[in-house]
Amino acid sequence: MDLRQLSYFVAVAEELSFSRAASRVHISQPPLSRQIAKLEQELGAVLLIRSSHEVALTQAGQALLEEARRLLALAAGIPEVVGRASRGETGSLRIGFVGSTIYTSVPALLSQYRQIYPHVAVSVQQLTVARQTVMLKNSEIDVGIIRQAVTEPWLATRSLFKEGFMAALPVHHRLAGQDRVMLQSLAEDDFVFFSRSEAPAIHEQLRKMCEAAGFSPRIVQEAYPMSTVVGLVAAGVGIAIVPESMQRLQMQNVLYRALRGTRAKTEFFLAWHVGNTSQTLRGFLDMKM
Repeated sequence: MDLRQLSYFVAVAEELSFSRAASRVHISQPPLSRQIAKLEQELGAVLLIRSSHEVALTQAGQALLEEARRLLALAAGIPEVVGRASRGETGSLRIGFVGSTIYTSVPALLSQYRQIYPHVAVSVQQLTVARQTVMLKNSEIDVGIIRQAVTEPWLATRSLFKEGFMAALPVHHRLAGQDRVMLQSLAEDDFVFFSRSEAPAIHEQLRKMCEAAGFSPRIVQEAYPMSTVVGLVAAGVGIAIVPESMQRLQMQNVLYRALRGTRAKTEFFLAWHVGNTSQTLRGFLDMKM
């Protein structure tokens, strides 16, 4: 049994005439009759009752007609299904991201992707850079959004965007009345730093920023994620240097002030396995920020 036979059967069942069905499928009547007889033999059931005046469906023929129509409709849709998959318009996309990305333009990027590819099942997970690296290697996620470039021979990365830093100060800090604060002016403060184990790159970057400004930061607490760092500032544990996007996290008793005395920036990257040939991944990588 093949789709051609099913299409012949549907033509006869709908026309209830071998001659009209033959004309409809563009073959002569004898080979059409032979194909229907072959189909009945293969299925072991009489599908049509034939007489000199009419053709009628048996109960088995009626059951086959419903299934044949369904199968032919599915077959007709296969080229479109395959085409959409090849264009990355269907399938799935698994994204890992560091938590602080929710305060940047990344959510808008994800929303734009969902609008362009509404039939792609998108899943997102908040993960550390280290965990994303492992999951990318094991093909557990398709793309990662990270704050540091990871150098691995199997990993491809691309810069997404950069942002500067701000000072996060307790509301009663001595410099709270200034719109901008010099990094050097914070030399005597207690610092809440990003965890060295969870965010080693930005931890080291901030430490070097302070040293370049002429002092070694007095770190009294390390924390992760960034929202916890800001929460500790609100609790009066110390001050923090945070990426500019964190000012979108409005928390009682915390003020954000522009930072002078450094041109340092933190950078976001997209990361993916070089062997990942997923078309949904290609579509995501082609998005414009």
